[in-house]
Amino acid sequence: MIGSILGGAFRLLRQHPLSVLVWSILYLVGIFAIGMLRILALPVEPQDPVTFLVAGLVSQGLTLALIAVLITAATRATLHPYKRGACYLRLGASEGRVFVLLALLAIASAVAMFLMVLANGFVLSLFAWLVSGTVAVWIGVALLLAEVAGLVFVQVRLSIALPLTYLYEAITVDEAWAQSRGHFWAIFGAFFTIGLLLLVGWGLLISAFFAPILADLSRTGLHGEALAQTLVMITIAGRSLPAIAQLALITGSVILAALGFVLTTATLASAARELLGLKEGQIEDLRRRR
Repeated sequence: MIGSILGGAFRLLRQHPLSVLVWSILYLVGIFAIGMLRILALPVEPQDPVTFLVAGLVSQGLTLALIAVLITAATRATLHPYKRGACYLRLGASEGRVFVLLALLAIASAVAMFLMVLANGFVLSLFAWLVSGTVAVWIGVALLLAEVAGLVFVQVRLSIALPLTYLYEAITVDEAWAQSRGHFWAIFGAFFTIGLLLLVGWGLLISAFFAPILADLSRTGLHGEALAQTLVMITIAGRSLPAIAQLALITGSVILAALGFVLTTATLASAARELLGLKEGQIEDLRRRR
């Protein structure tokens, strides 16, 4: 199933290159514009928490709105390529439902992280009082790994909620949990493969410009101090690159960032199609089932 999911994602790049290019430009330009807007909207006086909070909420809302429109467009192109238009971009009820779902998931994630921090503080303080320092550290590491594994599991199981919300024309989370039951490793494997490919791409891009620095890192060995020094050296070397090389580096970074967003979105839609066994044109049946 991993191959089928990835095949659907990469088929989107092959069949709709112009749409992918437009989505990528909109994503990057939109994120940059929202970031600039937030900087301009920040209060002059840092003691003004209300204005700071409002600026953060507005920028976050705009970011979610942008992502909702692009995710819906990529999902539409993957699942219903016959619904053509301006690069499958629309602004309607489907985009609104995806936006609401993204907002609900963001709020739920923030609440879960807050509760997790409180629980971790209590548990770690308790173990630090009951056992020795070394044992408490290992317990803390094990607790952190367990929490990360749990978060990844939940995120993977709920990941297809976005394309299912588009397909069912209703906000749905429980259906995503039900449909992904028994398919965790297939979905996780698809996302892991996409991440690995992007990591290789980033590695090749950095190696093309900073190969001597990376060679020194391989000789000194991988450890915290060496990695920190390597990052500093790459930053310094990047500033001293010729203008053409800097432009090429920035362009490559932008392409990889946009490609990562599009491939991730297409993988979500492709996974939903595979799990539901859908073919083009079945949205009417899905609506009636609801």
